Amino acid sequence: MLVDVISGLSLHSVDLDDIPDAMSPMMGRSDSNAVLSGGHNAVGRRKSVGSSCSSVAGESDVMSSTSTAGGHSQKHPEDYQQVDGVTAGRAAALASLIRIITSKSSNEKIPNSQLSNFYATVFQCLVEKERVMLCTLFYYGRNLFRLGLPGIESLLPHFLFALDIVMIESSKLRLHPSISEVEVRRACLRALSSVICWPTTFGMSKIPQIAEAANLKSNAATYLHLRSRIFKTLMFSVRNETDPTNLHIALSLCAVLVEESCQFDLGLNEEQTKEMIRISTTASSSGQPEKGLCASIVRGVLSAICDKFGRIETIDHSTALAIIDVLNCISHVHHTVLFNNMDVSTGTLVIASLCRFIEQQLNKPPPMHSKDLHSTVVAAYNAVAVWLTASPLLAECVGVLGTVCDVIQLGVTGSKTSPDLQKSRGETVKPKAASQRVLEAAEALMYTLFCVVGRKPGPLRDEKRLVHKYGPNRINTSKFLHVLVNGDTLLSLHEASHIDDIPSDSASVVYVRRSPMQGANTGIARLRPKPENYHPEVGIPPMTPMSAASTTEGFEGPNTPKVQKSIGEQFVIPPEFYKNSCKLDNAFRNLESTTETEAIAEEMKQQNSQNGRSFFDESRRNNVFERMRPEERIVAPSKPLDTCSSIRMMLYDFGLINERIFGSEIVLLDSSMSEKFYRDLHETVDCAPARTQLTAHIFYVKEGQRIAVDILENALNVQNSCSDFCMFLANLGEGIEIGVHDTWTGHWSTAYSTERKLQEEADGVDHYIVDGIQHALWWCDEQGSNSELAFLMPTERSVRMFKQNITSPASSSRRGSNNNRSIVSDDKSFDSTHTDNGMMLNARRLGEKSPSNLSDRDFRPYAGGGSSMGHGSVGRRTGALKIMLVWLERPEDMTSFPIYELIGTCDDGTDLLNGGAQKPEIGGATNSQVAHHIIFIHLVEPGIVQIRTRGTVNRFGEAGPLVDGVVVSLANLPSFIRNTILNTSRRDVAEIENYTFPHTRRKQAIVEFAKKYAAKTSYEEFLVNVIQN
Repeated sequence: MLVDVISGLSLHSVDLDDIPDAMSPMMGRSDSNAVLSGGHNAVGRRKSVGSSCSSVAGESDVMSSTSTAGGHSQKHPEDYQQVDGVTAGRAAALASLIRIITSKSSNEKIPNSQLSNFYATVFQCLVEKERVMLCTLFYYGRNLFRLGLPGIESLLPHFLFALDIVMIESSKLRLHPSISEVEVRRACLRALSSVICWPTTFGMSKIPQIAEAANLKSNAATYLHLRSRIFKTLMFSVRNETDPTNLHIALSLCAVLVEESCQFDLGLNEEQTKEMIRISTTASSSGQPEKGLCASIVRGVLSAICDKFGRIETIDHSTALAIIDVLNCISHVHHTVLFNNMDVSTGTLVIASLCRFIEQQLNKPPPMHSKDLHSTVVAAYNAVAVWLTASPLLAECVGVLGTVCDVIQLGVTGSKTSPDLQKSRGETVKPKAASQRVLEAAEALMYTLFCVVGRKPGPLRDEKRLVHKYGPNRINTSKFLHVLVNGDTLLSLHEASHIDDIPSDSASVVYVRRSPMQGANTGIARLRPKPENYHPEVGIPPMTPMSAASTTEGFEGPNTPKVQKSIGEQFVIPPEFYKNSCKLDNAFRNLESTTETEAIAEEMKQQNSQNGRSFFDESRRNNVFERMRPEERIVAPSKPLDTCSSIRMMLYDFGLINERIFGSEIVLLDSSMSEKFYRDLHETVDCAPARTQLTAHIFYVKEGQRIAVDILENALNVQNSCSDFCMFLANLGEGIEIGVHDTWTGHWSTAYSTERKLQEEADGVDHYIVDGIQHALWWCDEQGSNSELAFLMPTERSVRMFKQNITSPASSSRRGSNNNRSIVSDDKSFDSTHTDNGMMLNARRLGEKSPSNLSDRDFRPYAGGGSSMGHGSVGRRTGALKIMLVWLERPEDMTSFPIYELIGTCDDGTDLLNGGAQKPEIGGATNSQVAHHIIFIHLVEPGIVQIRTRGTVNRFGEAGPLVDGVVVSLANLPSFIRNTILNTSRRDVAEIENYTFPHTRRKQAIVEFAKKYAAKTSYEEFLVNVIQN
């Protein structure tokens, strides 16, 4: 067993030179400086792994139990017969002392003398490395670094060093008689989550040194030295952890570490980068500085996660979803880090791992297929789409394209074998998709690959936008030709040859395209003539890459992101494409004289000679070409016509003018009733989002506030809140003006404005109110993510405008009123004093955590059918979670936050959109049943915030990276918030019963609109219409 521990240590956590001091005597080494002067020589007494637990049990007992336990000790507490009473008493005293310290309130200050004595006790425990004492310290002291205690940073290097020892040994041995190995490792991960952002937040700042620890191997000079230790500990946990809950926490911490490290390294200047390389070289046992840089951390994390992901027999459905959450987060890492030196092997590994997971899951026998299994497959399809969208460079790799196309075919047809190959093999069974959800997910990936990847996101561009850009004299909405192509794409075509602002030497068409994966998008199509002096055998100049010639020329916004440098080969049309393929062209003979033609010429010559005149001489005199000067004889191409039927040429070149496909692959729409047509087009198609629409509601809670009305009032004066909160809002999204913004605004009653005029930037105001009435915060990924977020801070006026309701059991003490107060959309008041107990009772019946419970939240990674975690089965939801972001000035106010009163303000109008005219029942009974997820945020120290989460218990656990208890930097908090909301939304496919993809709903809207306005014309009438248009 000793060999197993050391081998696991050297392979998965640290190098051979980084073996903890506690194991030095085992390897024939000793370190006399590792003991406090005057303290117990605990390290010197340790002779083996068994002796490290000598205070709990004898060496023979521990070794015998670990040799037969198979990785986890199965001994019960009563089996430990030899217990060192002194060590047990010291552990109990340490636990009591830690409980006293960690129970302090946020405003309470502990005297420095008491803190120094406490630090001395903890330091002695960390140096002695008694395993029972260390387990007690980490189990009860996992929140020590969340209290903002002054001077505690001096213990951090030794704390992390001892934590690594306990994490490694607890994976093989039982170190504490009363605490299981799983609980010990979970406490270590909780403790690690409280300091994971410290190395990058405080960077190269010096750590206060303890005099007695100057020569200890656990010592560190700066905070940045500790990043490699945290990284190695996490990698060991990811590779060796077997408990789903612990693995879930470790995966979330990996996402936090990657984001924090990348943002820190990218923000350094040249001198700071050199210093960081020096520190990384010192911290690395091999002397290689790149091992401590963010690029190496990203590669290490992805390698460990993909390796874990490949062993599907060792992970459950919740773990698979947690891994996919981390991969989705890392996809947003800056490309200079993710693809260092244009090396795309890391991204290729991720795509290959996801596709292999899909194939392994779908190839399982039919009895093993379940709704939960298909949920993980759909999540993997979404993750592939996320990576391709965030990194279009991957779509230029031939291997990646082949792998992705194979899994798309597997999802759509149920087989990777082509139909022709199946016929040749004589297979009679027609393949089919594993389920409708898998089919739709594969279709979404296919749409994303061809319609979204590599395209620039931009505002909604429709016919009205064209009218405002070029004027009504050039763009006439009644002159558009509207057709439905391939049953899911609307094309609106308008002649553009007469528009001078669109330079073109040939026919051109302005089009508006509406597809299931894209909103209204405008572009210009030009007929590409053959170049001058063209010869098929020589070839033609290569085509201009798409990155240089956008089809949306003239419609880009000022903040359009730059296209990444291409790494693939540009497609070139082969010369054979331009060769004659018509049979009639090859039927004409060459113009060569034959005996027959010579006989005819001789006969004509004889007849003309009889008249005394030559027929050929007369022809030359009458030939215009003979009378022209030599320079006039040069053939020049004719000038293009000013007017031509560009639409007809475009449709013909696309193969859409064909009687065989007319009425099926191309359907002509009747737009004669222009006003009604465009109104229905906007309401039916343009208001059916191509992307997932998400709304998060933000609340600011001042110290001591517990009344809903008072909390809502804070949104009216954001400038009176703390500066950290204002900086958080500024980085969360960009400000938009309601009524002008043409996509999502946070509520359906104000979303998708029909205003298309180009607005000049308005002058700034004294302060903004982002409650969704006049302004809101909006975010969408620059790479064209399939989701967009809106952030709102509800106020009393927004409650009335959006017809929401809240209840307040007691009025504000600042208002000096003793009457109960409520805000209802229809101005009806009601008494809500009786709802508190009912709300809490309903919450308990639903299995929710009490909002007043400050203990660590229980993770329930998988509580579905077949779960072995001991929890009851958790059903699927009927709707999306309500996301609430709550900023607390004082963390204790989380216990009194009026969740069920304010949850009524988090309505985005979905119920009214779906035809649900019934208002929510007044009171807390209905609000307590609304599925919600609350992220509480409060400052721990300047620049560092802690996250606490509460809400409805999910079937597959909590989405990361912001899990309960994690501490992150304030600078990266907006990014973590967005990634957590996006991952929560992506999990809806597994959590919501009968989930429908956005592209499926939009496709249905397009089909319904086309059925309503399909023109009842014949093919001949269609041709006349196209020619005369």
